[in-house]
Amino acid sequence: MATIESERNEELSSEQKARLDEVIKQAELSLQSEELFNQSLAVAAEKEYIDHKAAAAKLLGNYIVVAGGLVNNTINGSLTTATDIQHQYAGSVLIDYPNPLDPGSGNFSMGGNGSVEAAVVYFGTNRNRDQDCAWLLGFRVPQMEVYVVCGPMTNFNNLDWGEIKINIERGGKSGSYYDKNTGTQIYASLASDPKTSRYFVTAYFY
Repeated sequence: MATIESERNEELSSEQKARLDEVIKQAELSLQSEELFNQSLAVAAEKEYIDHKAAAAKLLGNYIVVAGGLVNNTINGSLTTATDIQHQYAGSVLIDYPNPLDPGSGNFSMGGNGSVEAAVVYFGTNRNRDQDCAWLLGFRVPQMEVYVVCGPMTNFNNLDWGEIKINIERGGKSGSYYDKNTGTQIYASLASDPKTSRYFVTAYFY
């Protein structure tokens, strides 16, 4: 990924911000769902070998929950991911990344004791259907840092998770990347509800 790692994310346009705000609203609703919330608690308890009541107490303390909303707008079918192109720096997955990510939107959630940091890559074809491509999303909360990049799949054959982590932690609350060679694009943003220690990450794939 050396040819693209040095690129800085661009600022979001007003149109991009508006689209992400809509996805954030959906993510907020999903995390407010009692069923999803209880499911997150149960998975957190299982992963950390604590009982459900202790997990609930954590959520009121230093435990962070992240709801993710991803939108596939590539128009050429589903995007796919796999465990070897996902990396968890801090926290754990509560509800898996949508796989495949069909046209439209999909959700996931994560939790962590004080911090959640992760990255995921999705594969698919560009809008012209002439290149295999990849889209990467990385984020960290509560620091509110996000990093996105996309381009030819060959650029993502040997992922350097350490370098990706550096790029995440250089990021801001939002980011956008356009690859002119493939015509692919990805943009993302983070939001939070300080009253509940719940965070939201949203991304659009083009």
